[in-house]
Amino acid sequence: MTEFQQQCYQTLKDKVPAGRVITYGGLAQLIGHPNAHRAVGSAMNKNPFAPNVPCHRVVKSNGDLGGFALDLKIKIKHLQKEGVQVMNNKIVDFKEKVVKIT
Repeated sequence: MTEFQQQCYQTLKDKVPAGRVITYGGLAQLIGHPNAHRAVGSAMNKNPFAPNVPCHRVVKSNGDLGGFALDLKIKIKHLQKEGVQVMNNKIVDFKEKVVKIT
């Protein structure tokens, strides 16, 4: 596992609580690589620690779910179990659920 992947996993685990989501770009910003949103997506796809490292909480910047290594239906189940509603593969109330990057 690369240092970049470790940063992604640890930051996600520490900064994005259940019931919230973060964008690929937002996670990239949090780890200090603001242009690395695609690399974040790749790291999430390779996450060996799911669900302890909750990659299901990482979504696209427009609220679309993005991908999920196992099956998108599983990502939806995880999110809904945490109180995040999904409709048509998009986060309902996205602006209220997304972690704000300051």
